[in-house]
Amino acid sequence: MSGYDHKKIENKWQDKWQKDNLYVTEDKVKGKDNFYCLVEFPYPSGNLHVGHWYAFSITDIYARLKSLQGLNVMFPIGFDAFGLPAENAAIKHNLNPRDWTYKNMDTMKTQLRSMGASFDWSKELATCDPSYYKWTQWLFLELFKKGLAYQANGSVNWCPSCKTVLANEQVVSGACERCGTEVEKKEMNQWMIKITDYADRLIDDLDELNWPEEIKQSQKNWIGRSQGAEIDFPVSGMDSSIKAFTTRPDTLFGVTYMVLAPEHEFVKRLLENKNPNPALHDGLEEVEKYVKDSLKKKELERLADTNNKTGVELKGIKAINPANKEEIPIYVADYVLGGYGTGAIMAVPAHDERDNQFAEKFNLPIKNVIENDVLINSDKFNGLSSEEAKEKITKEVGGKLTNNYKLRDWLISRQRYWGCPIPIIHCKKCGAIPVPEKDLPIELPEIDNYLPRDDGKSPLAKADDWVKVKCPTCNEDAERETDTLDTFVDSSWYFLRYTDPKNTEEFASKDKMKEWMPVDFYSGGAEHTTMHLLYSRFFNKALFDLGLAKDSEPYKERLNRGLIIGTDGNKMSKSKGNVIDPDEIVERLGADTVRLYLSFIGPYNEAGQYPWDPNGVVGVRRFLERVWKLSSNLSDSTETDPELKKELHKSIKKITENANKLKFNTCISQMMIFMNLAEKSNLSNISKEDFGIFLQLLAPFAPHIAEELWSLNNKESIFLSNWPKYDEGLVVDDEVTLAIQINGKVRGQVTVPHDISEEELKELVLKKEEISKWLEDKEVKKFIYVEGKLISVVVG
Repeated sequence: MSGYDHKKIENKWQDKWQKDNLYVTEDKVKGKDNFYCLVEFPYPSGNLHVGHWYAFSITDIYARLKSLQGLNVMFPIGFDAFGLPAENAAIKHNLNPRDWTYKNMDTMKTQLRSMGASFDWSKELATCDPSYYKWTQWLFLELFKKGLAYQANGSVNWCPSCKTVLANEQVVSGACERCGTEVEKKEMNQWMIKITDYADRLIDDLDELNWPEEIKQSQKNWIGRSQGAEIDFPVSGMDSSIKAFTTRPDTLFGVTYMVLAPEHEFVKRLLENKNPNPALHDGLEEVEKYVKDSLKKKELERLADTNNKTGVELKGIKAINPANKEEIPIYVADYVLGGYGTGAIMAVPAHDERDNQFAEKFNLPIKNVIENDVLINSDKFNGLSSEEAKEKITKEVGGKLTNNYKLRDWLISRQRYWGCPIPIIHCKKCGAIPVPEKDLPIELPEIDNYLPRDDGKSPLAKADDWVKVKCPTCNEDAERETDTLDTFVDSSWYFLRYTDPKNTEEFASKDKMKEWMPVDFYSGGAEHTTMHLLYSRFFNKALFDLGLAKDSEPYKERLNRGLIIGTDGNKMSKSKGNVIDPDEIVERLGADTVRLYLSFIGPYNEAGQYPWDPNGVVGVRRFLERVWKLSSNLSDSTETDPELKKELHKSIKKITENANKLKFNTCISQMMIFMNLAEKSNLSNISKEDFGIFLQLLAPFAPHIAEELWSLNNKESIFLSNWPKYDEGLVVDDEVTLAIQINGKVRGQVTVPHDISEEELKELVLKKEEISKWLEDKEVKKFIYVEGKLISVVVG
């Protein structure tokens, strides 16, 4: 048998698998349950890096494992092809985004096939394909008709580099998560989706999901639900009131002032009406200047300086504390944000550090109303516990117990070219009108200048022939919406389309979704926990409520994979020069080597950071060469060395248990243990049948070499075989080594038959020379045998 030629073997089997349609999934297979295995689809960057390999090839191991274990596995693939990443890259290379994207998809398809993954390419989709985004538009209109999508003026996050608005989730530490540029605030008319309507369900339904706790907690923290009360504070001498949200209505008697955010509506009205109150008139200029200066600051700046709070009083205007009817001053201060709560706080400086700092700076009263969790100085509520008082005080002042959330409605407008056109027509007479369903998709037009603009408008605004249309309702002159949809809208339902990707009549048939949804296993990046993962859960819930999806939750199990870092210990980056090119390693050492190494680098079920080790890759290649060598020294006999056969069945047990838990690194370790033993024994003492079992264990991890060696003795693909089962009698050790403790300290060990009785064991241990010296002149009070583990002797 010739040497291990990975290039020849891998090309051979990749071609054959594709030709035979080995991985094309039927919706129903008799005797098999369906299993939907999903990995986040990539955006077409043009070149797979090691992180892609870690995402796709290791998830492929799990998909192959489940298939061998008798499930009908769907493992689809596609491209998240619209959006800023692809468009920015195209602009950087002075190319049309469409040309750049499709060229890169072709390159990445070749690379994805090179890893030997079992993707079902018959289900391929691309979000920039009109056959896909027709249904993105259709689903958007369904949300619009139900009032879940709407257009509104408001303060938005504007990236001056990307020249588009960003959702809150796309702003990290005050900067654009894509390019790192500081984000500015702008007043713009934008399309939004009412994700806040689903805030409680997005939190509460997490309890039913088989997800790691850190993922659940991350989503809960982002949604930021706070339980409290909304309380109205009347404004003295004015026919208006200010609503404040508080988590501590029990401290209402301790409120000594109020604080409004600079962007609060009450403040806006005062500044627009220049003489609302003679007493305030002289201070309006100071208020106006403070508001302007505050709104120039980033939110992080406003929150960061906790020890140097600024503010300005609305002189001559007082609020009335509804609990004790006392008049209290009102301040405008930038440490209160308009986007959180109601944009107004009732300040209790005795029981809030932030309020206390402000009160001391401005010489405001501080009134203690809680002592040892019991109310004081609170009129008839004195003596109540804080918890008891919350509801009673809220009810007394006509307030309302409610929840508040950090989550804001999802801003989906993008002032960019490369995205899904929003299917709305604006008519001066009729307003915002949905594009008729028969006219979908509204295709993205070809334009000469697709560069983003500084004026806040999309490049599509220049496409006059495309923009100018007739109103579908009144037939008067109208204009298309020129903003495009955020790419996260495209990816919020792709998992549903995979179930029925060629359907031209609906986004997916209910029968197909019934067969496959919800997704059984979903692997993705931790960075998407509060963006894609949150958005897609909302989208699925909304479709469920509309009767368009069969489940409220889209994913049964979610895994956030770890991160492969460079040899220098840093995250891989072209600018740092530490990026590993998998193509070069595949060319030199083979795809199976890369797959096996990434399996071995660390447990896939833990989101850790794993450095790339060039020597480790070479070591894995040597392991595969040893497997190849062993295959040419098989016995013609049907008998395998008894010791080696026992180790094989132990391997079946351990690899099955650990692979099902995604602990792939321990699976590889066990295969190496087996190989070490095989090489120590006479190589002619392993039968072809037992070597075939070993190949079945290896197959999900290194599919090409396993298929090649399997084919020497089998006509059908190894991936159409059944996962091996171990013999119970062969996985039990004949002997077991036990530690011996004397009064809690290990003093020796003993190797005994695994089925030895406790009486025989006690007699043997107490006579053992290295133990008997610790027993001289002492009474054995207890002899404890923890079966298979240790012996504990207590003497006195």
